Amino acid sequence: MKLNGKIYQQLTGEPFVSQVIDGKKVDFHYMNDTPYLFQYASKGRFAVWTSDGKDYRVLIEKTYYEALEDFYHEDVNKIWLNFLDKVGKVSKKFNLLFNIPALVLYLIVSILAVYVFQDYTMQILLGMIVLVVVVNMIQGRIVNNKVREENKNAQDEIRNLLGHEHFDSLVKAQEEHYQNYFKFDEPAPTVDAEPEETEQIELESDENNNQKDDEDHGTKIN
Repeated sequence: MKLNGKIYQQLTGEPFVSQVIDGKKVDFHYMNDTPYLFQYASKGRFAVWTSDGKDYRVLIEKTYYEALEDFYHEDVNKIWLNFLDKVGKVSKKFNLLFNIPALVLYLIVSILAVYVFQDYTMQILLGMIVLVVVVNMIQGRIVNNKVREENKNAQDEIRNLLGHEHFDSLVKAQEEHYQNYFKFDEPAPTVDAEPEETEQIELESDENNNQKDDEDHGTKIN
């Protein structure tokens, strides 16, 4: 699945860490050395995953990486790459099931409206536009739910891999980094991850999971 292709192409410098996971190359680049630092870090997004559809380049703020280095080991990244692969398959599957048939139907009905039902062309076209919009909304909601489910499964795998205590310590380190970076006294906000972004990884401790189940949430992929 391609992610942030423009950024991927611009990260041509030497990575400070390079990994090979299941034949896929994962290079890490400091965000501090690029023009993207203010664009992302100022919004509390300290890591951005990019891909050309095969290999990955991770743009990450230096102190954030130092605080959460254990979260970017190869075994953990393997879980996230599997997650991204599943997200890509889910998106493709539901695109084939919803969007493409809706567009084909729109084209067919539009042609019939122009050449057969000329007196009702405008009404028919407006109705088809509404149908396409509704289909897109339904597809988006279903895909988002699937992504959240896969995201939770991935975090559970990481929690089991690292151990609950160590995982929770990384959650704390993430929150402390946020507070130190912005010099805030308030708790760090949790930002949702949309399937088309999959950009920043935010960890969730056990105590936060129950609360977040009732929210429109997900970890941001980094």
